[in-house]
Amino acid sequence: MERARDFDGAIRGLVGRGVSDVYLNLAECPLLDSTFSGTVALLAEEQKEAGPLVKFTLVAAKSRIVDGLANLEVLPLLKVAEAGTETGISAVEVEVPMSQTSRLEAGEFCLRAHRALMALSEENRARFKELESMLAAEVGEASRR
Repeated sequence: MERARDFDGAIRGLVGRGVSDVYLNLAECPLLDSTFSGTVALLAEEQKEAGPLVKFTLVAAKSRIVDGLANLEVLPLLKVAEAGTETGISAVEVEVPMSQTSRLEAGEFCLRAHRALMALSEENRARFKELESMLAAEVGEASRR
């Protein structure tokens, strides 16, 4: 969950420096959890001026990841590079630093990511309804402390 928030910050930092196309090399990634998938959806759907904030292309994504993103209705927001295809660009790798976050901040971010998934389809709404209620209650409790 916290790494998804770090990823969001790193992407927003790149966008702030003028980057609009991001290639996500997922060769060493076994799967994406729902918080991370929701974060990708949030970023891919957000608008900046006349277009999307960022355009993602998945590189070396395992079929399990692609299937999971398709199941959550996130895949239509992305491009998937064909296996073995050269992107034709010179890539700059970006290390995503770990940040310290409070429980409230982490919960709020997780709630936002899951609400983004819920907005994509009725199936997602049903799938994450209980989690959303739990997170909303937890965030509400934490903000009252």
